[in-house]
Formats: sequence, structure tokens, C-alpha cells
Amino acid sequence: MLENEISRLDKSDMLGTIASLPAQLREGLEIGRKAWEGLGDVSPGEIVVAGMGGSAIGADVLRAYLVGRGKRPVFVCRDYGLPAFVGSNTLVVVSSYSGNTEEAVSCLEDAVARGARMVCISTDGAVLERARGLKLPHAVIPQGLPPRGALGYSFAPLLALASAVGFSEHDPDEYEECIEVLERLIGVYSAGGRDNEAVLLAEKLAGRVPLIYTSNRLDTVGIRWKGQLAENSKKLAFANVLPEMNHNEIMGWEVDDDSMEPGVILLRWSDDNAQMSKRFRFLAELAGKKDALLGDYEGEGRGLLSQMFSLIVLGDYVSFYLAILRGVDPTPVGTIEKLKIRLKGS
Repeated sequence: MLENEISRLDKSDMLGTIASLPAQLREGLEIGRKAWEGLGDVSPGEIVVAGMGGSAIGADVLRAYLVGRGKRPVFVCRDYGLPAFVGSNTLVVVSSYSGNTEEAVSCLEDAVARGARMVCISTDGAVLERARGLKLPHAVIPQGLPPRGALGYSFAPLLALASAVGFSEHDPDEYEECIEVLERLIGVYSAGGRDNEAVLLAEKLAGRVPLIYTSNRLDTVGIRWKGQLAENSKKLAFANVLPEMNHNEIMGWEVDDDSMEPGVILLRWSDDNAQMSKRFRFLAELAGKKDALLGDYEGEGRGLLSQMFSLIVLGDYVSFYLAILRGVDPTPVGTIEKLKIRLKGS
């Protein structure tokens, strides 16, 4: 039955797009290495990635990954203008899958005005045209995907860039482990059977409001889950991080609230310290008593990169199967397109 519904609803093959992530990571890294070959003498004080939506999530993954190993900071800018500190010692990356994201184009011009070092990642459009005109280093990634479905292409060139400009040493063994873990999990989650964990969690989420809680190191994973549930499943979802959530939002669980039916999903990584683990256990008990705990997952693999991406791909599949269960095509984003039309008007 589920297979029939997938064939009927998944008109743009979002299922295949999700499964292409390992191949994207392999190809994207090579694209980045070639694009940044001439940047060996660049040594910026910080990297600022300007992008929105699916074009920015790869930067979030890089930021979270480098927190514990990077030598200098990475910032993600989701706005029409860059932070005030951006100057000649900043490397600005303009990342726009379409090349026409208006916020990214605006940040590109802002970076030019400030004299910042710049590179671009795109498929086409105004960003790529401007990059070529200014003779900026640029990585051209493959077309034909929804931006959120091109995570490997938005992340891997950034990882190559971080290595090229001395922010972090690339660890090929950790990267290969990540790809191998993803290939194994995709084989499981793509099956679509009723014993598939992604399908089971999607079924549990029907009629629930997803609340995704992660450690601070995995905040990007929570952001990704929230975005994918909104864009693919057309369902509102919310995400927060521990320990901050324990200092405010946790009080919302003290009194029963009949106005919503929450579904809690906990996403962890194996190196959470002992105190963080206690916080997760307490939260699991609290949600469990209210019959709200739907899943408690730890990332797979040894490295942080594997654990982040293993949880990301689980969320991608959950959002896909939830879309099918809700009877919607996961690919179109009609409301976003309507907003773009409105913004172009007077």
C-alpha cells in the first residue's frame, strides 16, 4: 500500500533525491577541491556563509562540525546584509543553489562594498554571473534538485574550503566513514516496509506536533528536521537545544495542555557528557509520563560527521514518509513560490 502511494504522490522523485546524499558528498568534495585550488595563500580571520534555506543548511553543518576542531569561527548569515564585523579579513561565501536568492545576492553586493574576500557556490543565476564578472573563485554544483535536496553539494565544497584556507584539516577516514554509514542506512530506510524505523516514526507523528530536542552540538540536526518536516511533510514542527531548553521551555511540560498533542523526538550524539546524558534521561522520563515520547535516537558511527548525517538522513526519510501518509507530494513548495511572486511585486 505504501509503495503504491509513493508511486502516486512522489512525482519528482524526492525519495531518489534523499538517497543521492552519499554520491553528492563524494562529488561535492571534488568540486570544492578543484574550485579552491588557488586559495592556499588565503588566511581569513573568519568565514561568513551567506545563504538561505537549503543553501544555508550545509553551512550550519560545517559550523557545528568545526566547533570542536576548527581554528577560527564560521558564521552563517541568513539576512539581506552581512554582520557589522565583516571586512577585508573576512572570507564571505555566497551560497545560493538557484543563484537568484535575493538575500544572498544582496549579501554578495554588501561583501563587494566592504572589500571582503569572496567565493561563491551555486548552479547558475545572478550569483554565478557576478562571480564570473568579478573573477571570484566559484564552485558550480549540479542543477535539477530542490535546494534542500542538495545538502551534499552545499556542504562538501564548504568542507573543502575550510581545509584549503587552513580552518581545519580534512580527515578522509572520518569522511569515508560518514559516507559508508549513510549508504547502509539509506539501504534500510529506502525499503519503505512497515518495519522501517523511518516509516514507524512517521506513523507515530500523524496527528502530533513534532518537538525535536538535541544537544547544542547537534542544533543543526534539529534545524534540518524542522525544515524538512515543514517543506516535505507540510507540517509545523519545533526544535530546541539542551541544556538551554532545561532553563525555560521544560516548564511548559509541568501542566497538561489540551491545546496540542506533542510528539517528542530526542536526537543525541555519543560524546554527550555525563551531565548532558542525565538531562536527556530526565526529559525522556518527563515526556514518557505524558505519552509524548516518540523516539530517542543516537547518531551512528564513530565520528561527529557520521553521527550528524546519520540523524539528518533519518529525519529526511521521516519527513518523506510523513508526506506520503498525509497524502501530499513532498517536493512542491507552493507557499514559498507565492511569497517570491509577492516580493517581486509592488
